[in-house]
Amino acid sequence: MNSGQMLTSIAAMILLSTVILNVNRNSLTTTVKMDETKYEILAVSLGTAIIEEAFSKSFDEETADNNLIDNLSDLSSTLGPEGGEHTRLEFDDFDDFNNYSGNTNSDPTFASANMYFRCKVHYVDPSVSLDSVSSKTWHKRITVYVSSPFIEDSTKNIVLSKINSHYYFR
Repeated sequence: MNSGQMLTSIAAMILLSTVILNVNRNSLTTTVKMDETKYEILAVSLGTAIIEEAFSKSFDEETADNNLIDNLSDLSSTLGPEGGEHTRLEFDDFDDFNNYSGNTNSDPTFASANMYFRCKVHYVDPSVSLDSVSSKTWHKRITVYVSSPFIEDSTKNIVLSKINSHYYFR
């Protein structure tokens, strides 16, 4: 083999090595992004499940026993679980989810990822803005924050929010 063939062989090996390294790097990047997307989807699923569970409850403690109310002053004065409601299974109205938090460490359905969540419930007045208001209204907004150390920017929360409205008929 003369020196020209040797240089061509070396150049071909360098080119092949570069191509292989780029393919491997792209494959690894794609795998990391796919895993991160999987965890983000799990976070959205968890947040959605919590919101749907909250919506399955009565609008307020005062309406939990099928009581009909038509006056804002009849709504409960505090947002959050009432006495004796310590776990999610005991919650009977929407605002019991206020300040509720937890994680999926002991949940076998989330064995592949640790998720941390917290909930906030506020009164809102949609005619003014979607920010919380200090007075009682017929509208409550739940916001669920979900995070995981497996999401690339672990300080980033997945934030889901939904408004629950109570309507009364005369």
